[in-house]
Amino acid sequence: MNAMVLFEDVGYANLQPLLGWRSLFELRIGRKIVLDRMAQILGLPVVGVWTRPRMAGVAAQRCGAPANGRLPENTLLVNGRWLPSGPVDFPAAPCAGVVGDDVAFVICDRKLAERLAPEEMLNRERLRGALYGVPRVAATGRLIGYPWDVIANLRDSLKEDWCEPDACIETELDPRVDLEHVDRIHIGQNSQIHPTAVIDASTGPVFISHNVHVGPYCVIEGPAYIGPGSRINPHAWLHDGVATGACCKIGGEIDGCIFHGYTNKQHNGFLGHAYVGSWVNIGAGANNSDLKNTYSSVRVTLENGEVDTEQMFFGAVIGDHAKLCINASLPTGAVVGVAAVVATTRFTPKSVPAFAWLTDEQLSPGKPDLLLDVATRMMVRRNVDMTDAEVELFLELGERQSNGDVC
Repeated sequence: MNAMVLFEDVGYANLQPLLGWRSLFELRIGRKIVLDRMAQILGLPVVGVWTRPRMAGVAAQRCGAPANGRLPENTLLVNGRWLPSGPVDFPAAPCAGVVGDDVAFVICDRKLAERLAPEEMLNRERLRGALYGVPRVAATGRLIGYPWDVIANLRDSLKEDWCEPDACIETELDPRVDLEHVDRIHIGQNSQIHPTAVIDASTGPVFISHNVHVGPYCVIEGPAYIGPGSRINPHAWLHDGVATGACCKIGGEIDGCIFHGYTNKQHNGFLGHAYVGSWVNIGAGANNSDLKNTYSSVRVTLENGEVDTEQMFFGAVIGDHAKLCINASLPTGAVVGVAAVVATTRFTPKSVPAFAWLTDEQLSPGKPDLLLDVATRMMVRRNVDMTDAEVELFLELGERQSNGDVC
């Protein structure tokens, strides 16, 4: 094998609304997205991705690899939900590696490659038929099942991503900056750290990328990852276990959260154990609950019904382009769909559908054209243009939601 193709399987549905406007391969796991993490672990280049048909255009653009093409010979098929526990010794083709009932990888000879296509990977029965008679082996590691699986393991993921050569300060710092355990701290080029900030790697490494601004009296506790071009506002407190994508604006108190790129949570307010998509705006004073008064496990309402997370701490999952008003209050285990707008002074329901418009008076379907205009305006303000493929996907998602389909 000299390359791999990443595929989505039917399990993507349980990762909604995070995968409404992105492919599985763009999902952030600790410091890296799936695409980069898998390439590093397996030491193979990604030469293609297999995804849902409606995602093919944006997946090809964002992943930099052909989408839903033919499987080249001598190529490894890898499930994007698979997290191997370390380097893998793959057996000879043909063979399928499984974790429980799920396929983690497939090693194809020419005949098996001809039987497989993206449609088979997204249908359990068709995949079972295509792999009939193919030898199976137990794969190491685990598969991501739900968003809270990623959050529950975030601290460990950030620690695993760190390696000794990461420890370096590539920018000029004021000597008054409080660096605890500098041997586990990275600060990238052109990053600015205010003299009153505290970077504490006592409980795990802190990786601050390039062009990051950390304001006065900020406290960043490791393990943490701050993506390039991000801004940590004055007095922010990032508890151990926080990861942001590129160009985020973060303020207030944050504990155990992942933010995809270009998301704003600038103001005071608490956000805990939440997975937040890209291009989200969270208003001033917004808060969420990540722990029930009974200390029992959190239950989350997904498209297919209520699911027990088996986690004591889980706050929320917020889809791309969602907007939360000032003083928004999210209950434990809240789900806010893609492009949903929460504009209510009351306690937010546990589940707000994609493309919905929630006010004190009612929950009503949002108009996709209007929400697209809001989304593109936010992106233009950050000097990013929505591509034609992204526009098409956004409007299709809005239409699907109007028809009662899953986004």
